[in-house]
Amino acid sequence: MAVRPLKPEELRWKCPMDALDFKTTDDIKPTGEIVGQERAIRALKLGLEIPSIGYNMFVTGVSGTGRETTIKRILDGMDTTTDDLRDIMYVRNMEEPGNPVVLTFPAGDGSRFVDALEECVALLKSNIPAVLSSEKAEMESRALKTTFSDRKKGIMEQVKNKASKDGFTIVNVPVGPGEFRPDVLPVMNDEPVTFDTLEGMKDEGKLSQEDLDRYTQQHEDLFKELTQAFRKTRDLDIEFKAKIEKMSRRLVQPTIAGIIAILKEIGDDKADRWADSLVDIILENLSDFAGSSDDNDPYVLFIPNLIVDNSGNRKRPVLIEEFPDSVSLFGNIERVIVDNKPYSDHTMIRPGAIHMADGGYLIMNALDLVREPSLWQRLIQTLRNQTTVIRCHDPMGIYPVHLHPEPLDTNVKVILIGSSMLYQLLASYEPEFGLLFRIRAAFDFTMEATKDNVRDFANVVAGIIRSEKLLPMNPGAVAQLVEESARIAGIPERISLEFNRVTDYLRQSTYFARRGGDVTVTEEHVREAIRQKIFRLNLGETYATRQIVDRTVMIDTEGRKVGQVNGLAVYQGVDYAFGLPVRITTRVSAGRKGLINVERESDMSGTTHTKGMLIISGFIQGKFAREYPLSLSASVVFEQSYGGIEGDSASSTELYVLLSALSELPVRQDIAVTGSVNQFGEIQAIGGVNEKIEGFYRVCCGRGLTGEQGVMIPGANVKDLHLRENVIESVSEGRFHIYPVDCIDEGAELLMGTRAGELMPDGMYEPDTIYGKVDRRLRQMAETLRSFAFHD
Repeated sequence: MAVRPLKPEELRWKCPMDALDFKTTDDIKPTGEIVGQERAIRALKLGLEIPSIGYNMFVTGVSGTGRETTIKRILDGMDTTTDDLRDIMYVRNMEEPGNPVVLTFPAGDGSRFVDALEECVALLKSNIPAVLSSEKAEMESRALKTTFSDRKKGIMEQVKNKASKDGFTIVNVPVGPGEFRPDVLPVMNDEPVTFDTLEGMKDEGKLSQEDLDRYTQQHEDLFKELTQAFRKTRDLDIEFKAKIEKMSRRLVQPTIAGIIAILKEIGDDKADRWADSLVDIILENLSDFAGSSDDNDPYVLFIPNLIVDNSGNRKRPVLIEEFPDSVSLFGNIERVIVDNKPYSDHTMIRPGAIHMADGGYLIMNALDLVREPSLWQRLIQTLRNQTTVIRCHDPMGIYPVHLHPEPLDTNVKVILIGSSMLYQLLASYEPEFGLLFRIRAAFDFTMEATKDNVRDFANVVAGIIRSEKLLPMNPGAVAQLVEESARIAGIPERISLEFNRVTDYLRQSTYFARRGGDVTVTEEHVREAIRQKIFRLNLGETYATRQIVDRTVMIDTEGRKVGQVNGLAVYQGVDYAFGLPVRITTRVSAGRKGLINVERESDMSGTTHTKGMLIISGFIQGKFAREYPLSLSASVVFEQSYGGIEGDSASSTELYVLLSALSELPVRQDIAVTGSVNQFGEIQAIGGVNEKIEGFYRVCCGRGLTGEQGVMIPGANVKDLHLRENVIESVSEGRFHIYPVDCIDEGAELLMGTRAGELMPDGMYEPDTIYGKVDRRLRQMAETLRSFAFHD
């Protein structure tokens, strides 16, 4: 069963040129339509248009597939006009200043409320003093003053008369510079006499001790009455002041209430209650408000803090928060240091993105949130409770602020953008994730390579060229770009939708065109951009290939050898992948250890590779050891491999080398092999087929192409081929070959140049065939082992 090498036209998908019916991309009018994302668009529209709680969205996909752009375009295309937007305002809590009150208004009413409040303050400042200084207020004040003055005079007259009757009088005794105190002193010869004088008179014999004691007792009694009188007059002063204040409040209350009523024309019941609290606070502190000045203005307490103002807005806000943190997302409470102590009030509350997007959509990168666990947890709490809390951001706790603004009900739809892996992790480990993010919009990273899609792809390219002012491309250049996108996709007849990578090629192609003085980008400019990108990234590949070419790493590219075959491996970097050949060898002997995976024994083998080795054992047992025990010890090793081995793409290669060692038939060293195998000997598809072929091709070119060299691949991978032009050129010239095989029989015959062999009726394989030689060798091993066991 001869294996036919592939033709050049089978080695690369070609862009249909009839889909590119233009002279240059300048002839294309970009539509701005989203390309290849019908599934994601439907999911986004569903999530955006359902207002229910929990219909937040998580948008997954590869970076560069237009996730953020698509969301914005869908929103731009939607009618987001609404009458439900609101203004958000924080005001002072007159009863508990540490807990500012949040007020909400229909869009535009918040600024009206602010203006109305300013008008009220201006009216209060002018009207309160005017009312208190009015004729009516003056008349009532004078009447009260007269009444209380008469009452005070009457009280003092009683004490004065009592003192006069007892021969005393009320005097003011100096106690300091400009200071006096009331006292009662006896009167002698119509003059008040101090007790010091009386003591002197007693000493001179002019006054008896009995009279002195009588004066002293009378003084004590009268002084008590004087003290009580002064206490009564003081109480009358307090009562007078209270009466005046009550009168003032009674007179001014209608004016204040009438002015504050302006506010009640705007807000809801909660705003009305806050307005009523203004009336109460003014009346309770009327003297302060009546005597307000620029240096002492109690009206600053009324200053509102309008943190969200939707005046003039009719469309739901769309906010992209590119740098989310606790402050930018949830807001903050600013502070100032006064006397080495932090101070904050309601005017220092600052909104976050979740407030600015109120009533609309907030778009964020999910990875930015989960990098800071506390931020992610706070977002989950906010969405779960439908409540937003503003806190002071003080990570060090040096200046704590005891201000607790009233929480606000959350009214925003959150759209997170992230990878599929991150989505799976959050869905698995965040208990409430599925309830809060009910819509997943999965962006595809490829689309079918149909003619219509190729036209759409060209339309996107034209749009990028126009937006970035790049040079126009001719159809050949666009075709080259489409074909490179097909290679990036890595899936048969599909085009990559990673337009960030496409855009890089567009920019670089324009650079090379301008450097050459061209005004149009051609296919050669695109090829040059591709070649230069490979050159920038393939330093590691170059060194690795050089080590093989100069035989530091032992790889044969000519001749035949028993128990040795060239396998192929892919080395995946962050931004570049390349393939290289690797020598696989085996040694066999009679024994009971079976197939020994050297990589596994040295802890360098992954689970999938180990599975492949076990599959090979199953193939050998099913193919040959049906009538006798498998008495084989065989070690299989990847030579000069010092890293881990994973994957089963070399399992067919390992089976070929085992068949060679058992049959003692040499294997062609000018053919490298890749492919997975199952227990029935069928060759299965593998990944990285293009990189593997090109890796062996580079080694052969380094040593010199002989015209016999090539690579054997699974037939199932033919549709995945998208090789570089230099490989295709060598195939066209007959200097390199690509062989597709579907089963082990085909591959073994190609590598060993001998028929695989058929099973005959007697249970034996045809002699002088690969399987015949293997079967004979295995029977000999079984007999050898049995004979040794018999002698023992």
